[in-house]
Amino acid sequence: MSTIRFTFEDLCAFFTKYPSRLMVGMIATDNEAPEDIHSPHIVIKENGVVKREYQDFAEINGDITLDVYPKGERFTHYTPRSARDPRQSFKSVVDIEKQLYPATGLKADPKACRARLHFNSGELYTCAHAINAVFADAKTKETQATAPLIGTKAGLDVTVPKNGYAVLHFHNDTEDFVFKGGRDYQVEVVNRAPAIDFNHFRFFYNIVKPKPKTKLIPVSAQGIGVNVKAGDWACLIGAFSKSDYQLPKGKSKR
Repeated sequence: MSTIRFTFEDLCAFFTKYPSRLMVGMIATDNEAPEDIHSPHIVIKENGVVKREYQDFAEINGDITLDVYPKGERFTHYTPRSARDPRQSFKSVVDIEKQLYPATGLKADPKACRARLHFNSGELYTCAHAINAVFADAKTKETQATAPLIGTKAGLDVTVPKNGYAVLHFHNDTEDFVFKGGRDYQVEVVNRAPAIDFNHFRFFYNIVKPKPKTKLIPVSAQGIGVNVKAGDWACLIGAFSKSDYQLPKGKSKR
């Protein structure tokens, strides 16, 4: 067996309604200032050597699936062994629907994500965190919610069966990538802007309906061994655990 280890950073929206599969949406910010425009980037490495890169929404758009052959292991959420485990539960990722707006009918529109990555195999976890995060009204800066621990980077380990292989399949004109069996790969997925700013959390609201009157954004937190404040840290990832999403054509539910 071999492993494909994905990591996800910055403006990535995780749709986790179904326990047997996952969608990760990449949010576009076309109408913002140049320094605030987010662009996706996928880097595929084999033993640390870059094998393929995909750049921008020109290549990374629409539905993208990871297909494992023969059938891959079921999709699961990782359970950490202890607080010292470098991998922690995905539950630490800020759930915008459940944690920030529990009493509203706020829903995310997955189709509003310019690119949508689909997975039905692998083990999901977080691998970077911040503590004592404070969320406040974007306009008044009045504190509305706090979180003792938040996941800032997620990982997904996908096992490829012995004598099997996997394909990162783009449902557009972009060339697919084939992960050969018996080899380990690392895949970095980011949706980053030139500016590094906590305020970019507000772009998650680009894909929600109805638009909340009060937009909550993180205004401060501490990282592991480093203090992080508004304006000097990367964007967060976010989760939408209630919103539904469709599979690409030709893909059946599991």
